[in-house]
Amino acid sequence: MGGGRLLSYFKPRNLRQGLILIVFAALLPVAFVSILQGFSSFDNTRDLASNKLNATARAVAERSRTPFVIAQHLLSTAAANPYVRDMTPRCREALSATARNYRPIVNFVRSDATGLVRCSVLPYQPGASLASENWWRQGIISGRMTISAPVMGSISQRQQLILMLPLTDENGAQYGAISSGIDIAYLTEITKAAPESKRGVVAIVTNEGGTVARSNQKLPFIPDTTIRPGNVGNIEGADGNAWIYATAPVYGHDLHVVYAEQKDSLLASAIAQNRTSVLLPFGAILLASLAIWLGTNRLVVRWLRDLGRVVSGFAKGDFSGDSERFKHAPAEIAELSAGLHLMAQNIDKQNRELKQALDANIDLTREVHHRVKNNLQIITSLLTLQASRVEELPAQQVLAQTRARISALALIHRLLYQQDPENESERGKVAIANLMNELCMQIRSANRDKPGVDLECHASAHSIAADQAVPLALFAVEALTNAYRHAFPDAGVGKITLKFEQKDDNGTLVITDNGTGFEADDDIGQMGLELMNAFASQLSGKVSIQSRINAGSLIMLTFPASNFLYG
Repeated sequence: MGGGRLLSYFKPRNLRQGLILIVFAALLPVAFVSILQGFSSFDNTRDLASNKLNATARAVAERSRTPFVIAQHLLSTAAANPYVRDMTPRCREALSATARNYRPIVNFVRSDATGLVRCSVLPYQPGASLASENWWRQGIISGRMTISAPVMGSISQRQQLILMLPLTDENGAQYGAISSGIDIAYLTEITKAAPESKRGVVAIVTNEGGTVARSNQKLPFIPDTTIRPGNVGNIEGADGNAWIYATAPVYGHDLHVVYAEQKDSLLASAIAQNRTSVLLPFGAILLASLAIWLGTNRLVVRWLRDLGRVVSGFAKGDFSGDSERFKHAPAEIAELSAGLHLMAQNIDKQNRELKQALDANIDLTREVHHRVKNNLQIITSLLTLQASRVEELPAQQVLAQTRARISALALIHRLLYQQDPENESERGKVAIANLMNELCMQIRSANRDKPGVDLECHASAHSIAADQAVPLALFAVEALTNAYRHAFPDAGVGKITLKFEQKDDNGTLVITDNGTGFEADDDIGQMGLELMNAFASQLSGKVSIQSRINAGSLIMLTFPASNFLYG
């Protein structure tokens, strides 16, 4: 019976009931049980494979651990031998007796507290030292028995892993070490000879995943040696194949055995069984899919397509919609359509109100900036008028400095007022290049009595929020006016340079001059320095000052760019 005829006999009261009837009638009785059994079987097979991998890795690790256990024992034995401990002439004889020609061990070496080789089973050059070897230094620092990464032995000239035992006296004073080398060629031989290498890949790796020894096949991935015991890792190798692997410790947390097999071959039977379990109810699934397709097309899809076109119009700002189209839709779709149309109407109304409020707020903000700028200019004019009536030079300088600070504040408000109100990304921000260039113009104008002093300004293309622009501008004003006043007190010839840029994660403002300079204990411009430190603290920054008599000065402000700058 077709899906359309089924729906004609059983008219569902709502969409959910119609879909449930179709799914239960066509799919549930056959497909659910079969697929569930397939996945259950697959999980069991996968668990068995994981147990097999872990058991294999532990078996290989147990065989590979023997040279390290013996080397540890022999090192402890040698450390207790007075000939070795005290580095007597019979030291080499004692070390040779300890080694007993055990093949995996390449050499035994006794070194003193400076790293100088004092005796060795193998011949060595007089004056040979291990102090420059990373493994020797790290072993001394750790104060315990350690194992190195694969290295070329400086005495044996063979690739080896070095076990090192630092020696300390009863007071804890360090007096050298005894070390032995485990032959990597031997480890490679036993790894290649492992019967497990015929089924998969066997490798001995360091804690970082670097290969020390391996079977004939190269490990095509870097294993994670931190996986918990009993667990396995799944990874895609460099060969493009999926691999499953297990690890087992060989030497503490520093050396591990990895055993890996390709996922397809390991789980081949489980995958085949799972596929069969899915394919058996294929006819039922096709019937159910057809029924669901016919039912959902009639009850859902065509209505959702129409609703999608309406929502797309809403997203583009067209909130008119077409609610009449959904009168004959299922109850849930009709309710959803009505809700979306009502929401669209409310959003349209709120958008209009918000735009009006935003436009009014932008106009008001620009007007505030304009009025604040005008008021600050009035204050500047009053200070200029007052300064013209003051005869005392210190008072004139104080008024001029105050006028420069207020002019800087007025400049910030002017730049904010002149912003394009349509440019939301720059709203409430000040372009630092514009700010610094106009500040320099103001400072030049205020110091017309020193025409021989050249002021250059360079600033990178960054913006800064208005709240942070104030302390930045006031810092620049203080530094520049101090440079004019103290670096060139006699209206001489010189140069002042202002430079702003972002270095690494910091914004950097640097003001330099080639004027008279000052010593660190001079009282010149102490109030200005205090103000600059205060402005820097508002930017979470710090001030650095360098100066020498007749060698100029450098003032640098650094602050975290990530908190304040916009690129």
